[in-house]
Amino acid sequence: MISEFNRSQIVFGVLSLLGGLFCYALAWLFFRYGAAIVLHAVGFPTTTAPWVAAVALAGITFSGWRTWQNGQDFQTYMESALYHDLGGAADTAGAHVVDHYMGKVTGPAHVLSQLFLGGPLLLLRGLHRFRRLVPNEDGLDQKLTRLLAVLHAANKWQGLSDYPGQKREVLLLAHMKKIDFSAHKGQARFKAGSSDGI
Repeated sequence: MISEFNRSQIVFGVLSLLGGLFCYALAWLFFRYGAAIVLHAVGFPTTTAPWVAAVALAGITFSGWRTWQNGQDFQTYMESALYHDLGGAADTAGAHVVDHYMGKVTGPAHVLSQLFLGGPLLLLRGLHRFRRLVPNEDGLDQKLTRLLAVLHAANKWQGLSDYPGQKREVLLLAHMKKIDFSAHKGQARFKAGSSDGI
């Protein structure tokens, strides 16, 4: 049970790290060459384009870190600030035309913003998965398997006080998402889930 959980955390952690690096590379290319095109078009030397890209990546990193610290993640288009709602005017022909053309601008802008934020968010998600690894101590896997079987047999919501001396094992099962865990009325309650493979 522990090795399976740790394996999945490592695989998804590595994939997240690679995805984050890929998103950073795409953001670098976008801002590096986008800045060069704009600088060349207005007649300035393009030697400052890498600095523009570096500043953009620093801003993306800060924004991603702040998003992560606030407990947020990627946003859907309707959740983003780029989504426009015409309210009650949406039934008019003019509103439909405006909605159509606004979507052509804000839709791609949202996709790019989420792609760029993917760099820091996926890197942080990958690092978080590595921090979630469970130590594979002698006998711990057997203890967790036995306790999970007992929780399945009980098939009801229970508290930590029902399992004295097994608080760590209960919390590890919750950590591995093998049991449902909630704080009902200020008390930690848990119940064996139906999708944990037993």
